[in-house]
Amino acid sequence: MTISIIVGVLLLVGLAATVTSMSRKNHPNLKLTKEKIPDHLGTVNFVPIQSLLLHLNTALNDEYIRKVKQRFLQENPTKSEDEFEWLLFELKRYFIVANLLKKAPMFSKEVDEIWHEMILFTEEYHAFSEEFLGEMLHHIPNTNPEPAPQDRAFFDWVFAQLFQITEFSWKTWGSFFQHPVSHESLKEFKKSSKEELINNYFRQNDDNKELVEYLVHRMKKQLTEAENIYMVDKKGLFTKQQTYGDMTSLSLTMVFFSYYYFDEYWEYAKVYSFARAVKDTSGCSTAVFCGTASTNRSGDGHGDGHVDGGGSSCSNCGSGCSSS
Repeated sequence: MTISIIVGVLLLVGLAATVTSMSRKNHPNLKLTKEKIPDHLGTVNFVPIQSLLLHLNTALNDEYIRKVKQRFLQENPTKSEDEFEWLLFELKRYFIVANLLKKAPMFSKEVDEIWHEMILFTEEYHAFSEEFLGEMLHHIPNTNPEPAPQDRAFFDWVFAQLFQITEFSWKTWGSFFQHPVSHESLKEFKKSSKEELINNYFRQNDDNKELVEYLVHRMKKQLTEAENIYMVDKKGLFTKQQTYGDMTSLSLTMVFFSYYYFDEYWEYAKVYSFARAVKDTSGCSTAVFCGTASTNRSGDGHGDGHVDGGGSSCSNCGSGCSSS
């Protein structure tokens, strides 16, 4: 009888351990805690972003976010408060990018869900848009089933100049640096004046002026560095990224192979790629093209400049999200 009881207890312990293990595999966000969210949106050192961060925090008042959080958790009972905070963290980063770029695609279905919840509070969302951008920030849903590899590449480059890329960022946005930056755009950044580039690619306001000029300077500098590297070694001289965090050095690798080996980009870039959100051999990201932030009232969601149809054969972007 005693042996039977012991065996029974061991079986129950084993079953409990198995259930716990399966639960953790099915909920990879269990390790997320809001206390680990980086301060100041995890911005890279020496980036002149403080004015824009302050403006964003002022525009997003606490009561508005509390209501968004409450509704999101009610609509998504399997999500934790910590996961909401991490997704909000990434959405705030996206809003910074949307403040900077004329065209800012949304490449995360999970982050996009928080954006949708915000839009449902129409009065508060309108007030936020007007405060942060001076006009309404529309969500233009993606209705084109085709991927947008060059849009994603430029998004990745800008994101990496501004923010540290955490493990959560990599999983939520999908793998970074999988696609080459448009070769035409790189040539334009090489040859055009600062004023022309700002007019073609960026929004302009008092809060982002210094940061926009910084991004133009960074791209021009990386293109010069790429040329210098090419003169020494046609295949590049780079170090493989070893950790999450500041990935501006990997963005230089991205610029180099986009500029000199656009058609074979992934063949070369994958040697230095830090990680992949999904273990596969395709080199494709798991990101979903959900839509575009736009203040364009005509509703096409397009800015001037950096769209290029060439490059990647990956078809990883879904048909997108419904309009809010």
